[in-house]
Amino acid sequence: MADPLEAILASMAAATGNATTSASKKVLPVDAPGTASKPKGNKRERGLTVSSSSSIWNPLEEMPLDADALKKLGEAAKTLSVTPSMEIMRQQSVRALCRKIRRVSEDLGIAKPPNSVYETWQFTSKLTVKEHDPLIPHAGSDYSSLLEELCKYGATKSAAMRKCKEITRESERMLRKFDQHDFVAGKKKKVQVKVMEHEMHHLTYGNVTVKASAAHFAKLREMYIRRLQQGVDGSTMTPKDLRQFESALFCLLLRYDSLDGGGFQAALNEECFDVLLNDFDCKMECFASPLNCRYSRFCSAFLDTDFAFGSVGSFCDFSPRSGCYEANPPFISKVIKRMADHMTALLNTADGPLAFIIIIPAWRETEGWQGLHASRFNQAHVLIPQKQHGYCEGKQQIRKTRWRIASFDTSVFFWQNAKACNKWPVTAEKLESLKRAFRSKQVEERDALGLRKSGKRARSAQDTSQNRSSTLV
Repeated sequence: MADPLEAILASMAAATGNATTSASKKVLPVDAPGTASKPKGNKRERGLTVSSSSSIWNPLEEMPLDADALKKLGEAAKTLSVTPSMEIMRQQSVRALCRKIRRVSEDLGIAKPPNSVYETWQFTSKLTVKEHDPLIPHAGSDYSSLLEELCKYGATKSAAMRKCKEITRESERMLRKFDQHDFVAGKKKKVQVKVMEHEMHHLTYGNVTVKASAAHFAKLREMYIRRLQQGVDGSTMTPKDLRQFESALFCLLLRYDSLDGGGFQAALNEECFDVLLNDFDCKMECFASPLNCRYSRFCSAFLDTDFAFGSVGSFCDFSPRSGCYEANPPFISKVIKRMADHMTALLNTADGPLAFIIIIPAWRETEGWQGLHASRFNQAHVLIPQKQHGYCEGKQQIRKTRWRIASFDTSVFFWQNAKACNKWPVTAEKLESLKRAFRSKQVEERDALGLRKSGKRARSAQDTSQNRSSTLV
């Protein structure tokens, strides 16, 4: 089976970003300091201790956020219903739509559409229209990206447009079926948790099972307790709290499992985050998930499933007035364009030092890359060659290995206003530290686990990463 990330990159590499309509949205301010609890572990679980800052997350650092804004966000999250039975049916609908896209592609003479097609449609549609469901597009959804994908792989525009309308009608039918379904009957069921081989945690509801490694289970449990306590010194969870955590975790894992293209969730390694923290006080991500986030505060795609684990919602609804933030968005040109527009507006109005460190593929021909490079806020850009760096796997919570060598050159942009330039100057020494931190850990990890090296690219990365210099432009 083809690697999902390879399919995503092949699909996105030739895409161009078109301007999107920006609807006005309520934004979340960031200015007042906040506190985070460090609760004790629950006696029901073993080995759930605070992670070190060099492991899968850093629990010791947290971006200060406005308490009133967080309270309002929590009230909004409570209005969004999410249950295991709902999430199971939602995934079934998504998989049925993916099968529909494959059948339509065959009708158009496209042998095998990339895994990313559905996710690209879903992500880009959210930019221009208000979706009623976090995963299932409605009849009025923006299918322009879906149309572009079908045409790119050989379909005529007229034929592809007919098929796009057919797909959106099917999506609307599934959405109505989902909305009309009675989910009350399944409320008495409980999520069952078992620790299996290699300490992999299996969470089962009915006949559906999702998995998380022991490290990710511990991380997510601590993040859940932090949000539950809302700044109060930690205490063990009650049995009711534990049941609610297990249900919330099942929904979270199934939601991200429904997004089959794991490459949308690829992340920097911890050394890169540590360099950004030490040199730029950067301790919050604009595009993350509870599964791959480095810190306990982050922006993410889904408020309903992610809020319980520390998310503050979509980056496009987030309005910081100061601070330094890392942005590693989905590799979709329209998303990158929307991100850049939002950052530009924030930098134009910020009353404190504000900076964004942006990591995207170095696809110079795309509108998104060109806009980031040409901005007056771009203080520096570093280009890191493909063979000299790597990323965390998109679905690291269920994989034996966490690292992969990058499939593309990477661009890192440093956007800053004047106050940020003075507070966090970008120097050659800092950039060299970051480039060293980007080095792929895949070869070392596979050797440590006794796994076979995955081909020439994995071996050559170790040989060349020490002696080839990155390009500063």
